[in-house]
Parts: sequence; C-alpha cells; structure tokens
Amino acid sequence: MPLADDPGRPAGRVLLDRAGEEIARFDEHERDDRRVADLFELADGVAPERAVRVALEELGGWRISAHERFGRLLVVAGARPRRHGHVMSRDLVRDPAPPEWLEPPLPHRVRLTAVDRPAIDLAPACRAAYPPEHPDYHHSPTPDRPELELDEIISGQLMGPLLGCSGLAVGDDGTVLGAVLVNRTKGVPPMGGPWIAQLFRRPDARGVGSALLRRALALATCDGLPAIGLAVTHGNPAARLYAAHGFADVLESLTVEL
Repeated sequence: MPLADDPGRPAGRVLLDRAGEEIARFDEHERDDRRVADLFELADGVAPERAVRVALEELGGWRISAHERFGRLLVVAGARPRRHGHVMSRDLVRDPAPPEWLEPPLPHRVRLTAVDRPAIDLAPACRAAYPPEHPDYHHSPTPDRPELELDEIISGQLMGPLLGCSGLAVGDDGTVLGAVLVNRTKGVPPMGGPWIAQLFRRPDARGVGSALLRRALALATCDGLPAIGLAVTHGNPAARLYAAHGFADVLESLTVEL
C-alpha cells in the first residue's frame, strides 16, 4: 500500500514505496475536486530524485505543495506548476501588536466592523481586488463567483472556524470596501493555527488593507493567539505589506499538479 496514516497528525499521510519504505510525509486535503498533498516533506535520507519517482508512480493526478527546490524537480519530471508561494508568520507572543492598532488610521468615511454580513456582500470588493493581471488572480476565490469560496471561508467549512479578529472595511453607504478573514486551521504555528485566508480591498480604497491587518493583529493579540500565518504568491506586492507588519518568511513553496 503506497499510503499509510500518520498517527501524529489528524490529516497526516505517509508515502511509501513498493517495498514499504517511508519516502515522505504530508497532510492530505481535497481542493477543487482534487486530492492535495500539502506540506510535503521528504523522509530523512531519501534522495529527492527517488522521491520524485515514487510520487509520480503513486500520486498521479494529485496536487503537491512542497519546498520550492523539490517542486522544481517535479516540474522537470513533467508536473505542471501552479503556485510559487511563501508562507509567512508573525509571532504574537514575542512580538505582540501594539494596542493602538485596535483603532488604526482610516480613510475618510470608512469604518471597520466585524464580519457581520453574508459573503455575497464581500464579493464585489473581492472581485475588484483580483483583476486578471494580479499575481493571485488564478488563486483567488472563483473570479466570476467569489462569494462561493468566501462563504466556505466565513462558515468555517474550508479552513476551520472564523476567528473574531476577522473584519470588514465598510464605506458610509454600507458598501464593503475590503476584508480580512482569519480562520483557526488545523495544526500549530507557523504552518497551521490562526491563518489569514483572505485579505483584500478594492483598488480605490487605499489604506484599507493596512488598517484591516493592524486591527486583526491587535485583536488577535488581545485574544491571546500565539501567532498568525498566511500564504502569499511570489511576486505579489502584498508581501511587502506583511513584512512591514512583522511577518517573516517561514517557507518558500511550489505547488504542482501531477
């Protein structure tokens, strides 16, 4: 059997070769009707080239998210690259957010609220935030109907329960201008735990993204959360915003389809 359960992780799986020797460990998920091997890590002493061969033999049709160098080897072997990304994390124990971030500076006639409305109200801002030329266009919530994935995030179906440090930026006419959605994912920081599933704003709502992020970090600090993580696509200018707010690189990854 090429796959076995990893008893130390709820969604953990172990990839074995035909002789039953351990090749790698990963978390198994399903996304876009495709099986996903997330956080793919080679076992000690296993040569990457050998792991590539076993992955191609046993995980055909899967999506694999692994360290960037191993992902490149899979691409050379015929896998299709999907997303070159960075996992970033801010440690809120050693680096708590300052209390003044609870009320960050805001553009005129904008207020921050809890996530107190349905996903359909967030969809126009989300759609505007990810135009076709954006690095995350193909990784954003479904471009034509973003409310579908946003509803799964808000309801907790996709990534775990929505946390109270999530929030919306709302104009004086009640229109949603941006949102930060933070979920409690499985696992522990920096690769799991509290996680920013989405942070977006309308292109004309400058200053809203940083305000939402600051408030989320301050609320998370007040709630005693140990850290907040996120994933950002390579080349996305939002990485500079995260770095400026205390997020540090944890992992550079490449997601491929076999």
